[in-house]
Amino acid sequence: MVRKVALLTLFASFVAAAPAAAQSQTLTVKETARGGTTDVVDHPPKSPKGGSDRRLSKDDTLVITNPLVDTSNRSIGRVRVTCAVTKAGGFDKAAADCLGVFQMKAGKLYVTLPLDFASATTNGTVLGGTGAYAGLRGTWTSVQHRDGSATDTFTLAP
Repeated sequence: MVRKVALLTLFASFVAAAPAAAQSQTLTVKETARGGTTDVVDHPPKSPKGGSDRRLSKDDTLVITNPLVDTSNRSIGRVRVTCAVTKAGGFDKAAADCLGVFQMKAGKLYVTLPLDFASATTNGTVLGGTGAYAGLRGTWTSVQHRDGSATDTFTLAP
């Protein structure tokens, strides 16, 4: 009987010491189609054309900012992203590696993503956060819409 109680006590201590399953949380924000900026730092060889006909060269840099709203369309912050072009071509063929920060009223989320300009959906990594997002990491998906806006969905866990 003493041995049985000892084994049950030992088992209970292992269960109590086992880490709880990490609870993930989902956050959805929208990048608006208005009020943002997109700038291209055109390193040599320079593109002879601008706008949608621009040809991006390897090592060109994109700097993007967009206002953020929540699911109720209330302003909650801004996203700032810098991308280094890694595959040359027009916007339909180019690719880049990006780092960004979603600066919101509740805190910041620091992200990275490989950007394929031809794709409407991009998946990235959440490296960490501050404020309400401190200690969280995870993944995120950005879906571009025809009107120029994007819906960003974060899956976060400790």
